[in-house]
Amino acid sequence: MAKKYKTFTINEMTASLGAEVVGLDISRKLSKPALRELNQAWLEHQVLFFRDQSLTPEQHVTFTKNFGELQGPGYMPTLDGYPNVYVQEYPDLYKGIVSDVDWHIDASFMQKPLKGAVLYALDVPPTGGDTAWVNLYLAYELLSKPMQRLCSSLTAVHDNFHKNLTNVLDTYGAKGYEMARKATPPSEHPLVCKHPETGKKCLFYSELMVSHFKQLSVDENKVIKEFLVNHIKKPELYCRFKWENNSVAFWDNRCTAHKGIFDFGDHHRLMHRVAIQGETKPKR
Repeated sequence: MAKKYKTFTINEMTASLGAEVVGLDISRKLSKPALRELNQAWLEHQVLFFRDQSLTPEQHVTFTKNFGELQGPGYMPTLDGYPNVYVQEYPDLYKGIVSDVDWHIDASFMQKPLKGAVLYALDVPPTGGDTAWVNLYLAYELLSKPMQRLCSSLTAVHDNFHKNLTNVLDTYGAKGYEMARKATPPSEHPLVCKHPETGKKCLFYSELMVSHFKQLSVDENKVIKEFLVNHIKKPELYCRFKWENNSVAFWDNRCTAHKGIFDFGDHHRLMHRVAIQGETKPKR
């Protein structure tokens, strides 16, 4: 369904989340009315998509700065001369301690997880390589009332090395792991959080990062984690985006999880990502 704003048009991707923005060139300086409407659409649809955008690294950074302070360099490769532009390249550069294979919330192991991110496709495979996003508001809303109460009582431990320990040790050795662990210690966040701008509750669950729930036994953790993974991957909760060269995805990291679909074999896939630094800690 198309929705007309004053400065652009929105085409909804699914009834759950996601919308394509038509009639806006984000390589140019945007007017204040356009930015206000874009922010409104972003909060409503959670992830916005743009086609046929030709962005230089400077333009990519400039657009993302409209929405907050940028994430600086960290544990992933960045573009030479652009410390805010992360390079995600397969099968070459992007082989380290992180993976897009599981559903995840970017940098949820941080005390203040990322606010959002803008991902730009430079060279995508001829087929495959889609990315899917899940609506974590709806994931909470579709739980039964007793399950909502249980989840609202739980504290999740988000650990960057929960599923990546072997890769870290193989790539960087024990000393490298020790340095990385000091730089990115685990964080504790409520499983059910209120979005700082919309006030809506969401299921803040990251399959890749959540090692366990503090209040539960080992056996209870296994049951709840299996349930949550199966719950958030329900097709009615997500949208799936087919990339083309010069496509852009701009998502709210505070109320969505996402994953890359690795079904493109050895074909080349090059993306640039600029992320927005977190402003608040997740709160109940």
